[in-house]
Amino acid sequence: MVKGFCQQYLDEDYEQLSCKMVEKLGRKRTVPFMSGKLEIWAAGIIHAIGTVNFLFDNSFEPCVSVHDICDYFGTTQSSTSQKSKLIRDMFKMSHFGGEFATQVSQQHNPFNKLFSVNGFVVSANFFEEDK
Repeated sequence: MVKGFCQQYLDEDYEQLSCKMVEKLGRKRTVPFMSGKLEIWAAGIIHAIGTVNFLFDNSFEPCVSVHDICDYFGTTQSSTSQKSKLIRDMFKMSHFGGEFATQVSQQHNPFNKLFSVNGFVVSANFFEEDK
């Protein structure tokens, strides 16, 4: 189900991440999607990955709405959002990082040029010479 959605609306990066999440959920001691509707789980997976990768922001590509996800899977926005939150909490997902970040999200991560020096967070630009 997630592959079909990604092929129709998203890209290969989202498809790989979504399949990876399905596999990780399937390896849990108690497989979460063995209870409840599979459509809600599939919609929740897309929503969770989309949330941390700004899928719903028009300035990012690809972009879809929560309504598009719910229409495709035949789910309600509240059940999709609840399942998404459960998944994000389960895998400790957040913006700009982690194993479920798209390549585009990783490239545009504003924290990529920050590092710690003696306990202080410093931008790499601080050390660049004036040109």
